[in-house]
Amino acid sequence: MVDGVENNNIAPEMSNGASETLTIFTKPFPDISKIEVFSSQNFQCWQERVSTLLDMYGVASALTTSKPDSSSPAKQIEDWIHANKVYSYTMLSALSNDLFDVYCSYKEAKEIWDSLILKYTAEDVVRQRFVIGNYYRWEMIEDKDIKIQINRISQAT
Repeated sequence: MVDGVENNNIAPEMSNGASETLTIFTKPFPDISKIEVFSSQNFQCWQERVSTLLDMYGVASALTTSKPDSSSPAKQIEDWIHANKVYSYTMLSALSNDLFDVYCSYKEAKEIWDSLILKYTAEDVVRQRFVIGNYYRWEMIEDKDIKIQINRISQAT
């Protein structure tokens, strides 16, 4: 309880090991329950959901700005650290267990994000080329029912 108001968004931090200070986050961590866990499929859809959600929380700057150096104002450093923690937490929480194990060692949200984009955007391009190749090779056969043929090409794409 802070000033007679209960606040569930308080995180204790140690200051020089001697006294305990409280950091009050102005917004709670994002509710990611509506984001489907990413397990290497539909990356672009997952990416859009995560980035939209985190942009609404005002922490998208963690992906566009690098970590401020120690000579930067304390408020700027604190804001970046908070944005980085929220972004990292949200992304890692929305990954499958196998992917979590791969990306949990990354220190910055930007590293995780860039690595996911590099890996899964390239895979999407390869998959799209495969589908397009199948489409170009597809031919109608007069002896077969048209509905069956259309169904087969729909399943291939």
